[in-house]
Amino acid sequence: MQQEVIEKYEDHIVDEQAQASLNAAIKDDTGFNAGHEDFLKALIHKIESGELDPHDPETLYNRAVYDQLSEEQQEKASLTAVNLMSMIRHIESLWKLDQSATFQIQNMVENVFQMKAKFEGEYGDVYII
Repeated sequence: MQQEVIEKYEDHIVDEQAQASLNAAIKDDTGFNAGHEDFLKALIHKIESGELDPHDPETLYNRAVYDQLSEEQQEKASLTAVNLMSMIRHIESLWKLDQSATFQIQNMVENVFQMKAKFEGEYGDVYII
């Protein structure tokens, strides 16, 4: 079946207008949600100052709070930190391209913000962001 589809469309040529539309970056002119732009600026500042290393989840912890957690809670915090840092690395990479708040950055900042807020709502101010 897959081979039939490939053969059916192998000579298909996409017109230039359709290709340009497909290549265009997704845009959202509504901008950031309240507080998210400040969150992005603070995040980028922490990365640029070296306070936060996107390749080292240990730099994400607010030690005063993290060290007070139980071992099980620290494991949950560590797993969340790995996921947060993955998104933070993507944000940093996109930011370095043109230092603008693209739709992709806005979406990732929203995800980081929500993940952090959900975790810290249950366990306290565990992260420095």
